[in-house]
Amino acid sequence: MSTTRLLLLGIVRIFQPAYGYQLRRELLTWNVQDWANINPGSIYTGLRTLAKHGYLAELEEGPGHRPGRTSYKLTVDGETEFFSLLRHHLWAVDGFHPDRMQAALSFLWTLQRDEVLTALEARIAQIEARLKAAPFNERQIQTDPGTPNQVVEMLRIAAARDRGELDWTREFRDRVAAGDYSFAGEPPDWNPDPALIAEWRDRPTP
Repeated sequence: MSTTRLLLLGIVRIFQPAYGYQLRRELLTWNVQDWANINPGSIYTGLRTLAKHGYLAELEEGPGHRPGRTSYKLTVDGETEFFSLLRHHLWAVDGFHPDRMQAALSFLWTLQRDEVLTALEARIAQIEARLKAAPFNERQIQTDPGTPNQVVEMLRIAAARDRGELDWTREFRDRVAAGDYSFAGEPPDWNPDPALIAEWRDRPTP
């Protein structure tokens, strides 16, 4: 749920104000249904839930409002929640939820470069610690008479993922340190296409 919340808050923050079907359409171009395990139909429910909790403001189109024509923008609480989730997903390694870092990658440009670099260093240290502990976790499984031997392969596949993420994190850190990409306070290297935003706002309700 935290990954979904970050994605919804982040996509609203980029294109606000925007309609639910527009946000859904954009997120589907990110293939979130595959890597974030988001049911496309649940995007509308998620937006309404965030509005109910005060993280989004619902903007209706005058007295002739029709279902599906509610647009959304972040509230002050929504902005705070966005950065709280983003920083949590960036700084904390969770090997069983790789989608959290993938979601964070979508919005790293909202943070300053020095924070991103420091967080990547922290992630490297966490992953290295996990890999150092892996042989001892395996030994515990292998010496426990009540645990089937094949359970150790669950630890090994997790360690393999950790090694892959460690390689990528080191390489990504080096690219960021070398000046790749744009972060908060720097000239942007990407902005939403104004023509696309205008098209969204003028498009009739499907």
